[in-house]
Amino acid sequence: AMAAIFLFFGKIGKTRRMIIQAGFGEAERFDERDAMFSRADLVEGTPEYEKYYGELRPDLKTIDDSIRAISPWPSPKNIYYDEELSPLIDALFEMEKTRVSEVDGETAEVEKKISPREASATLKRLAASLGAIDSGVAPLNPNYVYSNAGRGNKKWGEPITKIYKNVFVFALEMDYDKVEKAPKAEITVESANKYLDAQKIAIALAKFIRAMGYPARAHVSGSDYEIILPPVARDAGLGELGRANYLISRKTGARARLGAVTTDMPLSPDLPAENGVFDFCLNCKICAEACPSGAISRGEPKYFRGVLRWEFGYESCYKYWRHIGTDCGICMKVCPFSHPDNFIHNLIRIGIRRSAAARRIAVWGEKLFY
Repeated sequence: AMAAIFLFFGKIGKTRRMIIQAGFGEAERFDERDAMFSRADLVEGTPEYEKYYGELRPDLKTIDDSIRAISPWPSPKNIYYDEELSPLIDALFEMEKTRVSEVDGETAEVEKKISPREASATLKRLAASLGAIDSGVAPLNPNYVYSNAGRGNKKWGEPITKIYKNVFVFALEMDYDKVEKAPKAEITVESANKYLDAQKIAIALAKFIRAMGYPARAHVSGSDYEIILPPVARDAGLGELGRANYLISRKTGARARLGAVTTDMPLSPDLPAENGVFDFCLNCKICAEACPSGAISRGEPKYFRGVLRWEFGYESCYKYWRHIGTDCGICMKVCPFSHPDNFIHNLIRIGIRRSAAARRIAVWGEKLFY
């Protein structure tokens, strides 16, 4: 028993970590027009469609046209169409679009003096009071800011030139029982609902910061992000990036939805998370084995725009979404880190964070019991 405890909780074995190359360059900023959702929004015959497939990415025209040919959801043709919930999903996502005009605004002329430490603590208290389960601060890495706009209120293709100094990131928990319903409509109702909650928190905090006299911008669903949320959340200490390329939260695993505010307000940064997730994912592969679209890589991570991470088949994933009429969520459902926040699972998380042996044992245990 003592040997088992030592293996599971002792600091033994090597831990492979995600590598992010320092200063990997302005040229590596991601163009939002290349995001799958932005491409899916393009309409044949429009100037944007002609420019994108005629000049920018002609290689993507065939696959994108084939995806757009599938009935968009919600539609009775979708595999998981639900007569009550599918129209509700559509209504919730339509509601998100009504708030995007509030992401920015006028800044008060007089700055209220506040220390970086106090400012960070205040934002964390406010986020928690509005429903966030976790939050953190990081200097904003310019490489995680989109180079050009692809959706939202901005003009399509407009260069994004404003780079704020800091980013405040927060996480919301998706309900465990609803995630367990994946890939049925219940999980997408939960996703849409949490996106609305994240909008409320981000917009309120941005307004608060601007009232303090500092520029701030909320980044919300409804197609008005200017930053890539998972890596900035990793920098702010909220978790690590997993095999499926989204954040594995230190508190709720894959069951997290993110929101963020970028600002020039002086803030005290948190340290990036190191919870053993990357090393765990190297051996786990459960999400890849369960993915019905085959979008999640079962291989080794590779460098993409200066970040060591796994390849992901965005086209395959989104094509499956269009077929079934939900945002699937099977990878979120089967992720070992998505288990409820209780004593046993937290004990296992401690072992995973400390011991390479625990990470191997936990994968075996996950497949045995779940």
